[in-house]
Order: sequence, then structure tokens, then C-alpha cells
Amino acid sequence: MQTFKEKLAEPLTRAPLPNLYLSIRDLLLEEVCADVEGDVRAVKKLASRLREELVLRTMSKREPFEIVAGVDAGSQVLPLASRRYAVISALVYTLPSGSRFFLEPESISFPYRFAGDRLDGVVNVRREAKLYETAIRFVEGGSGVELLLIDGPLVFSNWWSMAGREEDRRRLLDAINALLSACREEEIAVAGVVKRPSARYLVYDLGLERETDLPDSFLLLQILRPGERTELFSPSSAIRRAVRSSPFMDAVDSPVYSFYGRFSSEWSIPPLRVDLPAFSLGRMEEIADYCYGSSFWSGIPLPIVRADEEVRITKSFIADIYGDMVSRVGRLSGDVSYLAPYWGEGRWMGA
Repeated sequence: MQTFKEKLAEPLTRAPLPNLYLSIRDLLLEEVCADVEGDVRAVKKLASRLREELVLRTMSKREPFEIVAGVDAGSQVLPLASRRYAVISALVYTLPSGSRFFLEPESISFPYRFAGDRLDGVVNVRREAKLYETAIRFVEGGSGVELLLIDGPLVFSNWWSMAGREEDRRRLLDAINALLSACREEEIAVAGVVKRPSARYLVYDLGLERETDLPDSFLLLQILRPGERTELFSPSSAIRRAVRSSPFMDAVDSPVYSFYGRFSSEWSIPPLRVDLPAFSLGRMEEIADYCYGSSFWSGIPLPIVRADEEVRITKSFIADIYGDMVSRVGRLSGDVSYLAPYWGEGRWMGA
């Protein structure tokens, strides 16, 4: 009988091991392409039918507003082994002046056990609240803008009624209602621009929830031509009729209506959803045309693009700050072990 050492000394004559990455590639190619092949006929048939049934409008490339502001918020998490820190900020970018307005950023400290969906929920809700609070201060300060574009929705699904903590959700709702009230008083048109819509509000509005499980944006990508938009519809009415009332949606004081518009000719960029409070409906055509006319990059209105560029908090930026933290703590105490990063995060944090 061979000893263990003798077995180790034998030359390896095994067949080559299969390549894991090649197996994953083959799996995805087969599965995704099979799904597309199976779905494409049904999707095309439904899209063709809806194109005949829907009332579609053509937008013009014009800029009927002289002063427009975009509002966006950003956040990033610093994951230490001891606890996690989140930083949140929001910014208003005004065109054509290029002026910027922001409030002091805020940070949140989470215990190590407070992670995953719970942490994400709190950060998401507080980030949105910060966005609306910043916009309120901007409007109340005599902004002089004619149109305020919010990077995000004015219509909220039931997910928001479960995200974060009760005090965070109340803070967000209070900020939304305060902003809409301020814009109404100042006679500022306001619209929420949803860049990556995943809702099925229009599907519900059309009574198609049993015919398709596709989201509005993908279905409309097959229907709308560049420069086209849908008619207005009421997301809250559609949800109420098809599913049930959304506590979060119903908590917004002003009725909100929506339309989808295809602002880009790129095949990979789906239509955006634009949410309008009732008091802005009188300028809907102008808002739609401005969004289309100013969507030079990725089908997103320019004020939103500029605000996003200014407020984005990248991992590399947080990594630079982390390096400064290590230097300061090391200089003051000589012990930087408290700043040990959460396992697996050391590379991007520079540790």
C-alpha cells in the first residue's frame, strides 16, 4: 500500500479542471438568450397593441424657462470594524448661473450589528429627506427660479412605508409637503425626475397587471420613440384600483400625476418618469419640452446632471478621508487599530 508521501510524489495525470468562469458565461448566455427569444414575440405584440391604444404626445426641444434648478442628494458609508458611519449631503445647482446651494452635510453612526437592509433603509430615507429640506431652504431664500427639478420621485411606493425608522419616514413626509407648499406659494413649477423607474404604475393604470410582469419603463422602451411621451395618469389612483392604497403615497398633501418621456435615442436608456404636483400641471407641456430639450447626456435633464456631479460622494473620496483619519489618529494617539476597516473593505479604503 502506498504511503501518503509516495502518493504526493506521483506525477499529476488528471484531466484539466473545467473553467468556472466559462461555465458561468455559458449558463448566462443560454438562460438570458432563451428568455429573450421566448419573450420577444409576446412583448412586441403587446407593445404594438398599446401603441395604437395609448395617446402619445410629441415633445419639442425648447427651453421655455430662463432659470432652472436641479436638486440631488448623495450618501456613502464608511465601514469600520467597530461601527459604520454614513455621510449624507444634498445640493441645488442653478442654471444658467452655475450657482450652488447646500446645507451642512450630516453623518449617522451605526453599531456594527446595524447593517444590511436596516442600515440602507435609514440612509435612503434620510438622504431623500435631506434633499427636500435643502430645496425648501433654497426656495424660501428667494431663489428666483421658475422650475425646480428634483432628482427623485414625488410618488412613493409602499417600500418607503417600511424603510428606515418611523421618525425618519415622518421627517421625509414633512419635508416633501413643506417643499410643495413653498413652491406653490412662490409660484415655482416643480417636477420629480425618476431616472431609473422600476414601478408598474402605468401597467396598473392600464389594467395590464395580469398580462405582463414587466415594469413600465421597459415596456415603454418598446413603445415610445425618442421625443415622445405618454399622457398624464394618476399613480395613486392606479395603485388604489389595482392593489391597495399606499400609506406613504396618500400622505403627500398635493395630488401627484405622472408621465413617461423618452428623452434619449439610445436603445439602452429607458424612458424617464416625471412626477408633477397638481399645481404645476398648467406648465406640463413646458416642463416636458424643457426636460427633453436639456437632456444632452444619457437622457437626463441638464440641471439634474449638474447637481448629481456636484453632490456625488465617491468611494475614492471617502478613501482619501480615511487616509487622513489614519494619519491624524496615529499622530494623536499612536494607535490606529480602532480605525480597522470592516473585513473585505480594506482595498478601496487604502488600508
